Amino acid sequence: MSKGEDKFSSVLKLTEFDYIIPSQVCIKPVEIEKSNDSGNSKIQIESDGRYVEISEDGTKKSLEKATITLNDCLACSGCITSAESVLITAQSISEFLLNVNNNNNSSINKDEKKTIVITLSPQSRASLASHFKISTLSVVKKLKTFFKKLNIDYLFDSSFSRDFSLLESAAEFVARYRKTYIDSKNNNNSDGKPQPYPLPMLSSACPGWICYAEKTHGEFILPYISTTKSPQQIMGTLIKYYFSEKMIDSKPSNIYHVTIMPCYDKKLEASRNDFYNDIFKTKDVDCVLSTTEILDLLKEKEIDFLSLEEDSSIENQFFQLSNSNEFYSIKGSSGGYLEFVYKYAAKELFNVDIVEPIEYKVGRNQDFKEVSLEIDGKKVLNFAQAYGFRNIQNVVRKIKTNIAIKKDATSQYDFVEIMACPSGCINGGGQIKAEGIKENKAILLDSEEKYNENVILRQPIDNQSVQNIYNTWLNGCFSSDSKTNLHTQYHRIEKTTNALNIKW
Repeated sequence: MSKGEDKFSSVLKLTEFDYIIPSQVCIKPVEIEKSNDSGNSKIQIESDGRYVEISEDGTKKSLEKATITLNDCLACSGCITSAESVLITAQSISEFLLNVNNNNNSSINKDEKKTIVITLSPQSRASLASHFKISTLSVVKKLKTFFKKLNIDYLFDSSFSRDFSLLESAAEFVARYRKTYIDSKNNNNSDGKPQPYPLPMLSSACPGWICYAEKTHGEFILPYISTTKSPQQIMGTLIKYYFSEKMIDSKPSNIYHVTIMPCYDKKLEASRNDFYNDIFKTKDVDCVLSTTEILDLLKEKEIDFLSLEEDSSIENQFFQLSNSNEFYSIKGSSGGYLEFVYKYAAKELFNVDIVEPIEYKVGRNQDFKEVSLEIDGKKVLNFAQAYGFRNIQNVVRKIKTNIAIKKDATSQYDFVEIMACPSGCINGGGQIKAEGIKENKAILLDSEEKYNENVILRQPIDNQSVQNIYNTWLNGCFSSDSKTNLHTQYHRIEKTTNALNIKW
């Protein structure tokens, strides 16, 4: 994966970064040069960040950085398995172009020709707009032109499937809350065993977090994670099984579905066995390209992006664009799970309409914040948002502590929106970055502004296209059909033990 390896989230780093799971130290056998040094030398960090060794006589010697390669990681399977690394090879520009070129081959039979669909995330749209210093609408129109040159059939917006993910997550939370706090009180025959889907409910849209939870915390944490699929995987379901049948009269296997996402962890998510259909022999998402890989793709095809014409033929079925060419959106550049589920639950459970801007209590850093709802002096909802590995660890630790000491339910969280990357998806590892820290902060702020540029806030429940699919295909939100198509499951992944990860 070369330079792409450093684009995974902070809980899933593959090379030259500090992913260290709590249970083991990341180690690598190295050859140590023998020296005549008496042991009195010192290590100093220079102003440019270099590490130097200063000997007794004042001589400075630059020290090489220790690097952990993908092969080193595979030796201990701390964060990625060899099977996963093979699957990720299908998530590359070369693989994408191979499929596109094969599809454009005039010698293939008509039955072999596939419909190619690309789904663009709003975070990637914003990052590209920031990089090229153009509007997000221009980005979409120019991408449409570029993809037409490659004979790609459709360009869709993952904000469309995000509306499904938000609605399903909110309905799932309300069901869990009622089962935990309402049904349990009315059930005198409770045996005291934990519920199969307990609170707090932890959001499931971030694959870096899911991978970390499965491999590090296993069966303990998995019941707390929302079963709702991420927007990427819900779009995969919609494209392969609704769009194929209802709109183009095709088989799921005759669609090649590509997503453009802000992080590399999405490649692992698309490769999960849970999202592969044995009957049709197809994945819900065939290929994932990061935002930066779009730049690489443009370079490889020798395309001057800014000189491309702007194609206005945007599909309105699976694209969140109003008649006035504004993007339908919701607050929050990581999907807005906390705010939407909080407002939905307040209305559904307590008939409270929250119309004023939510006032959050910010924790030790900007990536952790809380909000609660009180009725008659009693706290009835307690929500939190935790971005970044350290905040995630604190949330998991708090859940373990509350369970161990059987703390009062009002002191724990009911719902936590979790994202592996600091600042959330807009700062995903696959987004376009600069070399310096200050420059990256400026890019992040600009990308955030671009994300919120030219948008109309609309609640998912007001999306008539979404409601139409619920009514005609899924038999309603959080129905049996919705649970079958829009929800998933998680699996404890056992670690292998070998000589490299044993502390002797």
